[in-house]
Amino acid sequence: ALRVRLSGLAGAMADDKSHIHYGAIDPEKSKPAAGSNVRMPSGDMIDEAAEDMIRARQQHEDAVRAFEQKASQRQMAVPTGDGQVKAKLREFGEPVSIFGEGPYERRDRLRTIMAGRTAPTVESKRQEAAGDEDLFYTEGSEELLEARVKIAEWSIPRANQRLIKERRHRVEEDPLEYEERVDRFATFLQKSMVAEVSQVGDERPLTQGKYSPDSQLFCTSSWSGFIKLWKVPSCEPTLTIRGHEDRCHSIAWHPSCRGTPPFEGKTVRLASAAADSRINLWCLTESQPLNVLEGHEDRVNRVVFHPMGEHLVSTSHDQSWRLWDIATSSELLLQEGHSKPTYGAAMHPDGSLIATSDLGGGVRVWDLRSGKCIMPLAGHGKQVLSVDFHPKGFYLATAADDHSARIWDLRRRRCVHNLLGHNKLISEVSFEKGDGRLMLTASYDGTIKIWSTTDWRVVKVLIGHEGRVMGADHITASVSGHHYIGSVAFDRTLKFWSTQGKAEPAIDASSFMT
Repeated sequence: ALRVRLSGLAGAMADDKSHIHYGAIDPEKSKPAAGSNVRMPSGDMIDEAAEDMIRARQQHEDAVRAFEQKASQRQMAVPTGDGQVKAKLREFGEPVSIFGEGPYERRDRLRTIMAGRTAPTVESKRQEAAGDEDLFYTEGSEELLEARVKIAEWSIPRANQRLIKERRHRVEEDPLEYEERVDRFATFLQKSMVAEVSQVGDERPLTQGKYSPDSQLFCTSSWSGFIKLWKVPSCEPTLTIRGHEDRCHSIAWHPSCRGTPPFEGKTVRLASAAADSRINLWCLTESQPLNVLEGHEDRVNRVVFHPMGEHLVSTSHDQSWRLWDIATSSELLLQEGHSKPTYGAAMHPDGSLIATSDLGGGVRVWDLRSGKCIMPLAGHGKQVLSVDFHPKGFYLATAADDHSARIWDLRRRRCVHNLLGHNKLISEVSFEKGDGRLMLTASYDGTIKIWSTTDWRVVKVLIGHEGRVMGADHITASVSGHHYIGSVAFDRTLKFWSTQGKAEPAIDASSFMT
């Protein structure tokens, strides 16, 4: 009987209404009873909550948009040269300079302007999400392509020969025997190397000194702009050239230069760079430069020839380094990438790589065959003024204003030694030519230190200059069995350090037996 009643009641409700509603349908019944604790939110409260949600959503969208804009600014390719930054600001119709604004602030302002005017659209974001690459290339000239191919063809066989020689050396000579041989040579230098010749080189401070490839000449540059050649080992002046009207900062010998003045033929034998942003190429048969390379916007700090002898690399305060063709005296490459003035430069023995440093403490290794920066090296806290490759090709030495010299292993891509041997800025670091048994560092503390490359200990300290040492160089080949080091200093003098007129003794194995 109960089932019948329930089914009858359900049938009656289904006949009266087509839908079953939960709760009261009548709005009057939905109002809370007097004295009830349940309160329904009013319309004003709902509107305020909705406005807060909209405001919070808007703030979140603004924060996300600002984050994306900063991320796009960091990835944006902005010119590094101050002149190019100003030109770009002119294109956008913006003020070139604002009161109290420096090059860094000006470049940051250009980045903000470029990000605001080239904001990524939804379509570009979709394309990027679809797999578009962020890597971009700048189209180069046909001359640059030919130069890269020529450098690759020249460097690859020499790299192969170097590796074959290294493998043969490891098989034929025990590492301990090699270390003992280097230690004997270091002991010989420690006992016999002294200052043999000291000469006043100019009326103003000397800036750099380099031995010629055949070790017959020593070239010096100075703030007066004069370039002088000195005979080795007598240190007699043999040629003086008025190189520049402004301070001459760097000189470099052509790899094929041989002999002493007077020279014959108009071929490039020497390059010099100065604060007038010019690079002069000299044949050393005339008082005027054979060619002048112009293009840098600020002082040129260092020049170095490619081992092949057909190209020249220069670094400058315009935050770039450039590759020049010597035959045509034309600029093949303007390479940016440093955020501070570029200073040091060194060529790999194979001619495949170049290392550059800047006054911000950064060091970069570039592949000349592809144009890529393959190894940024960060470790120095202050300006890096000198870099040099080990003759065997796998070590790179850097010297900086933080009073340290660092040894980088290019195979491991990290710093393996941090040499703290000076108490002032280190102006020059250089490996011994040929075997690379020694490394020298010249410093503003007035000393030159010679290091052994087997255990990186100080072998000899050369003291004699009265001012800060501006540069030093190893002789390319021994002269009558004597090892020479040339140095130039702020006291206007150049010095030849030699093994006190004593030739390197012959190796007698019996004398080292116990």
